[in-house]
Amino acid sequence: MSARSKKVCGSLLLAAAIIVGPTAGAQAKTCWPYGTVIATAGIAVKQSTARNFARINWRVKVRAIATLGNAYTNWDLAENRDYNCQKKLGTWRCSAVATPCRP
Repeated sequence: MSARSKKVCGSLLLAAAIIVGPTAGAQAKTCWPYGTVIATAGIAVKQSTARNFARINWRVKVRAIATLGNAYTNWDLAENRDYNCQKKLGTWRCSAVATPCRP
């Protein structure tokens, strides 16, 4: 392949990439602009279970906010995700904190 052919092929590939645009994985998500949602009451003997309960409570709380609903309840899409856990009297008490986002 000549240098000119390589240059033309490269230009065509670049043009095709621009026309196709970003892949599906690069789509932007929309986050709730009013800050984080905090859910408590994750109480269990094991910390992992308490965190799971706190995350479930976070989803319930987000779903209950009138402007959010089901679209924002995905913990994996949320931003600034964090857990706050403390061990008291042999049980773990966790809260889940995150900014809800939707795809």
